[in-house]
Amino acid sequence: MSPAAGYLATASLRQWRVTTAVRVFSLALATGSVLAAGSFSQAAPLLAAIALIASATSALEWGTPTVSTRWLPVGESLLVALLVMSTPEQPGVLAYLAVPPAVAGVRFGLVTATNAIFVAAAASVVTAVVSGDPGGAERLARAALWLLAGYGVGLLATWQLRSVRDIEARQAPYAAANQLMSQLHQLARHGRVGLDSAQVASDLGVELRSATGAEQSAVFIDANGGAVDLLAAHGDTPQLLALCDQIADGKPARPGVTLLPLRSAEKVRGHVLLVRTKEWTDEELERAQEIADEFVLRLDTAVLFDDVRLMATAEERNRIAREMHDGVAQEVVALGYVVDEIETVSQEPEIRELAATLRSEISRVVTELRFSIFDLRHQVADHRLAGALTEYVREISHGTGLRVHLVLDESGPALPSRIETELLRIAQEALGNVRKHARAANVWITLVSHGADVTLRIEDDGVGNAVPRERHWGLQTMTERAERIGARLTIAPRTDGGTVVLLRSTDVATAERITPRDHHRSPR
Repeated sequence: MSPAAGYLATASLRQWRVTTAVRVFSLALATGSVLAAGSFSQAAPLLAAIALIASATSALEWGTPTVSTRWLPVGESLLVALLVMSTPEQPGVLAYLAVPPAVAGVRFGLVTATNAIFVAAAASVVTAVVSGDPGGAERLARAALWLLAGYGVGLLATWQLRSVRDIEARQAPYAAANQLMSQLHQLARHGRVGLDSAQVASDLGVELRSATGAEQSAVFIDANGGAVDLLAAHGDTPQLLALCDQIADGKPARPGVTLLPLRSAEKVRGHVLLVRTKEWTDEELERAQEIADEFVLRLDTAVLFDDVRLMATAEERNRIAREMHDGVAQEVVALGYVVDEIETVSQEPEIRELAATLRSEISRVVTELRFSIFDLRHQVADHRLAGALTEYVREISHGTGLRVHLVLDESGPALPSRIETELLRIAQEALGNVRKHARAANVWITLVSHGADVTLRIEDDGVGNAVPRERHWGLQTMTERAERIGARLTIAPRTDGGTVVLLRSTDVATAERITPRDHHRSPR
């Protein structure tokens, strides 16, 4: 059941409680009237029969309304009319004729209420005619009043609840989303659930290798557009990618290689590739599949949360950019106009010189604000980092006069959105530092992604000395972003002067150290 369907089911349960309460109250009222009249012994069988019909109908109506349950109040109306009109009249019991049409209006709407009143009226007339009771016409008239009263209540309930149901239907997706996000927030706050897809995928690989003795593992997740993302790998990443492609193409894999599906209730979310030297037994494959099935909901939730987090981050960046443009940027520009006016009206050379200096500084601040707004709004479009970098470099070169030398080598498949976004933000921060502090004439940018590793290199011919400064968090932020995508960031002096910022995925760094360990990669 979807969250929206669950929310509507909750609304249906509230209606069921109302209709059940109406039946109970009406039976209690009829019983009180009979007791007050002193005819309980004569009316007891009739009241018991009506209570049995009401209980059975209420029990069958439990749950979300369906086409079949719409006929339940109609059947109740028929049976009650036959019972009430075919037995000696009892004080207060006749009023129960109004209950089924009213319940039908509350629970199912106008059509069901109309069917209920029609069936009850027909049954009452037929019963009165067949019984041949001399007072049948008067009794039928009293029954008609109660039937009309019940139908009127049903019509009012239909009109009132229709608007309520429309509102609930519109609010259902948001209410369900709010409920789920609240639960997710509580779980994350208490540390009971991991929300990083790469970490969950890595945990899955560790669990499978520990339980099965596999030497290598890779966790793939199906992305949009039929693409496949590699979330975590342990071992020879190029070999794992080649094995995955080989199996996907229908080619037989060598013994010791198996591909397990990540199965959810709706579809296959991805696959886990396991590699070892000896062949797999049926028991080992069954155990590995059990572990994968245990992780699939956690992994799918983490991937969805990654997407939600990216969308929320992008929206927040756009909001901040709008606030900056409509707020502080406009105020700084207004200050520039004031300084221009001072420079124009003043006759003192010193004041005019100071005004010109201040005007130059304001122009610099406006330029920095423009770049900051551009940084905030700039996103990776069409799931490709190269285009976003090219556009950003073009803006930097045009706005600063820096000569930018860009080399792009993306021969592998597109990176996941989360990885591309982090790489773009790292490049933005590095280029921003060059623009503001390096006093460089040239900057060289190289991006290499071959599916098995990613390398981003940014170097300039400026003054160098790129070290962390107090109350400046740029370099620390770049390092944190690199760690979040399973990469290593180094900042070092350039041989011919300047600074080199180098980001490498951890499998490249691991190969240099020749120390096997897990790494989070997303080259696909």
